[in-house]
Amino acid sequence: MSTDHLSPWAKNIAPSPTLAVDAKAKALKAAGEDVCGFGAGEPDFDTPQFIKDACAKALADGKTKYAAAPGLPELRQALAEQYYQHGVIAEANPAQVVVSPGGKYSCYLAILATCGPGDEVLIPAPYWVSYPEMVKLAGAIPKIVFAGD
Repeated sequence: MSTDHLSPWAKNIAPSPTLAVDAKAKALKAAGEDVCGFGAGEPDFDTPQFIKDACAKALADGKTKYAAAPGLPELRQALAEQYYQHGVIAEANPAQVVVSPGGKYSCYLAILATCGPGDEVLIPAPYWVSYPEMVKLAGAIPKIVFAGD
């Protein structure tokens, strides 16, 4: 398949090792192998019933619109209070809390917000395989640091 239509930025990003590992695990399972998949982070159990019930209630209650970009205000307030109680932040201020769809995405946003072309970003090993590519997406240069270096 031709990549002529892709930007130089997109051509610089390596294929996802996570998806490759996940595909290999699924192929081995399909072939009857006993595999413990550590690729995509998909749990090996169904969504708990109380979560399904909460989702159904939210739909029935009309909670079907976009939330505020930094997260639901009541969730941000609760998190701010919890972080304050545990000494993570100096005051329970929800304006200093942003809710994202996951830790990896939060790391990516932090990298985009703080790194630019040519910056060198230290990544301690071991690390999640996505981190170097996230750094490259910001135009920065990933530098892997091993213990003892």
